Amino acid sequence: MWCIAKKEFNFYFRSLTGYLITGSYLTINSLILWFFDTPYNFLNYEIVDINLFFEISPWLLIILICSLSMGSFSGEVSSGTMELLITKPLNANEIFGGKFLGITFIYCACIFMTILNLVALNSLLTFESGLDLSLIFTSYVGLLLVGLIFISISLFCSILFKNQVTSFLISFVLCLFQYFFWDFLASLVTNPWSYKIVSSIGIRTHYVGLSHGIIKLDDIVYLIGLIVIIHMLSIIQIKKEQLK
Repeated sequence: MWCIAKKEFNFYFRSLTGYLITGSYLTINSLILWFFDTPYNFLNYEIVDINLFFEISPWLLIILICSLSMGSFSGEVSSGTMELLITKPLNANEIFGGKFLGITFIYCACIFMTILNLVALNSLLTFESGLDLSLIFTSYVGLLLVGLIFISISLFCSILFKNQVTSFLISFVLCLFQYFFWDFLASLVTNPWSYKIVSSIGIRTHYVGLSHGIIKLDDIVYLIGLIVIIHMLSIIQIKKEQLK
């Protein structure tokens, strides 16, 4: 499993692909937060609101993660190495786990570098009005878990679809759907109880609580549970490929 993870990580950073994808993500992130006149620009507000970063992040992460993951399995098919991979003395869990860890390492590196935005923001504040570190911590926990869900969805699509472009488009739509659609659907419901039920199906409701510094067990259970479910579906699909 670790060999697959290392191979996946090295694949992106032995060529320009990984640098272009991660560099584009970090550049766009910084431009939106500091230079472009957008609702997420830190400098447009007199009061510092670090939630601006955590509000825009899921949008950018969907593009980043889908781009990184689209060729994880479908790329193996196009290069003719998929059969070699599934016939190795590795079980389906190790194959998927290796791919998952490889993309997760890259994702964590990107997320770690975004801390520079918060460091720069903190440097503009006085000593008495520094950033809330506990809020930043819980927000990053939420962002990490949301990213892991997107990775799981994207890798699952890469298993299902042999074409990398198709894999990207389907995973992009599914991530967008699971994050935003249920909140939109809930907004059409007038009954408060029904609104709570429908909105809780989506990722965004559970992420928002963490991004505001509120740690609730049901949010953590939902996010981790969704990762586990998609992992199980992916492993089942890999097993089907091994039996062909």
